[in-house]
Amino acid sequence: MPANNLHVIELLNDLIATSHDSEEGFGKAAKGVHSDELRDMFTEISKQRAAFAAELEEQVRRLGGKPDTAGHYGAILHPGWGDLEARIRPKDDLAFLAECRRGEESSLKHFGHALARDLPPDIRAVVEEQANRLRMTIERLRGDERTRAA
Repeated sequence: MPANNLHVIELLNDLIATSHDSEEGFGKAAKGVHSDELRDMFTEISKQRAAFAAELEEQVRRLGGKPDTAGHYGAILHPGWGDLEARIRPKDDLAFLAECRRGEESSLKHFGHALARDLPPDIRAVVEEQANRLRMTIERLRGDERTRAA
């Protein structure tokens, strides 16, 4: 396997772990919120992050690597998501929104790190698309935070 592929696989595996962290964080948030609307939204985002991971795993396999199958350290220990785990209850829905937004902002930093590297064009397109969807989720969460705070 070319050395460049190893570098790309390493970056992708970090994004896979990041996506699993996000998937788990939104799943936990869905169980804790009071609003059915937010529960549905968090569940939807959790499923989307699982799909992100699956798409990235396929890219790793295509490059001849072995994809990571868990989040960082096997749990949601990432800054932002770890906060959600530590303080999951009792919480109001606004606090869940804020924690999820912070977790997604942390995830976006990982995607930005990967995009700052030299990636094959087809893989860059996948990572850019996922990063754009993260940005849209962050804006959606911010909007809900503003609405619920008013």
